[in-house]
Amino acid sequence: MSGLKNLPGLSLTALVSMADDGGSNKVMRNELGVLPPSDTRLCLVALSEHSDVVRKLMLYRFTEGSLSGQTFGNIFLAALQKTTGDFGEGVEVASEILKVKGTVVPITKDSAELGVEFEDGSIIFGENKIDESNFAEKPGVKKFFYKNAVSLNAKAREAILSADYIITGPGDLFTSLIPNFIVDGFKEALLLSKAKIILPVNLTNKQGHNMGWKVSDYVNAIEKYLGKKLDFIVLNDEKPSQDQIEQYKAEERGDVLIEDDLNDTRVVRAPLLSHVIYENSKGDIMKRSFIRHDSGKLAAVIGSIIGK
Repeated sequence: MSGLKNLPGLSLTALVSMADDGGSNKVMRNELGVLPPSDTRLCLVALSEHSDVVRKLMLYRFTEGSLSGQTFGNIFLAALQKTTGDFGEGVEVASEILKVKGTVVPITKDSAELGVEFEDGSIIFGENKIDESNFAEKPGVKKFFYKNAVSLNAKAREAILSADYIITGPGDLFTSLIPNFIVDGFKEALLLSKAKIILPVNLTNKQGHNMGWKVSDYVNAIEKYLGKKLDFIVLNDEKPSQDQIEQYKAEERGDVLIEDDLNDTRVVRAPLLSHVIYENSKGDIMKRSFIRHDSGKLAAVIGSIIGK
């Protein structure tokens, strides 16, 4: 999104999953009773045209005292939900303050507890527990679902129906993408939409979830959940540096690179890698990706697809 916002003539809407219940989001949900703000905060920062100081403020993570591990942006969004009485309205206020180029919309206004059921009938609840689970030790996924009723936000539905293009990635399949796809009303809205669907495929497989997957596995899985064929599949054709590969292998304990096995007219290949070596900010205990897309390169490819 930080790359797309620089393309002229685009009206951008980011639909944000509300399933996150790990890290600081766990505290926000359990102690304050608010929707998880972290992913929304990152979308707001990515689309913000405000000063670097303000963007850094939204990302600032406390490292001391009772607020250790919390970000200013999360606290800010939680306070806005409390004062407005509605997370969506709070995000709109934050968008004005941050001079956001586009719109950020929670996929649902309901409290969303993600679950996954395996073929043996066992179930794991909670996005964070699912994220940390080893699926290779399970007999296979039967379905993802929500423990409670989770309905599509009316503004998210409107965005889907009015879109010319819908970008469905990149992101962790089980904990970032599918949580949006299974919200009640999402699939129905997508089937009514005339938008072309673009999938930028992940750069790496996720340890414990889909190690050994090829590009075709991701395409098949996503099309299954969407109930609709993808129109464009964007693939990186650039190799990471040896330092990036070694760092990722050390963290993920295996060969995480995704094999490109597609021979399909829908595929658009381009060099899309960022060569920046990422390091966690102080106080951030979450595992982060070391091999990432370059937002400018990815936006340029998407721009060429949509004619911008």
